[in-house]
Amino acid sequence: MKRLLLVPIIATLTACSGMQKVEERKTYAQPDWYQKCVDSGKEGWFWWSKEYVYACGAGESMYAQAAEEQMYAIAMNNFAKRINGRVNSETALKFDNDKRTTHSHIAYKVTDTIVRQHLSSEQGRFTMGGRHYTFVRLKMPKDVYDRLIEENRVR
Repeated sequence: MKRLLLVPIIATLTACSGMQKVEERKTYAQPDWYQKCVDSGKEGWFWWSKEYVYACGAGESMYAQAAEEQMYAIAMNNFAKRINGRVNSETALKFDNDKRTTHSHIAYKVTDTIVRQHLSSEQGRFTMGGRHYTFVRLKMPKDVYDRLIEENRVR
């Protein structure tokens, strides 16, 4: 009987030991790699290097899972916009008796886009004031990215 009780207790303690603490911050911050998120780059050395395309996203919510889903959705949307997106942009300036009025309108239209074989590159997260903040940088091999552009162009 003691063994039957001891096994679940040990399993619970073992499961908890593999958890990581999420940083609690007093001020908002973004990881350096997120602020400097580039569209593409090479990783590796000399002839072992490989080209990748990157997309970043951030999420914020009182629910950890919602913040994580938001961050991935934004990063995937950034890939999709570059693969198969169209931008419609307009800026209008109007002068009326030396008063200037400016109006800008930017619209993105991203139709259903095939996105596959992305690799999660880096993630960051923290909590502040009961809210969860998450950051991700996804990477995709450049040859896959180029094929996706071509496939989506044909569709």
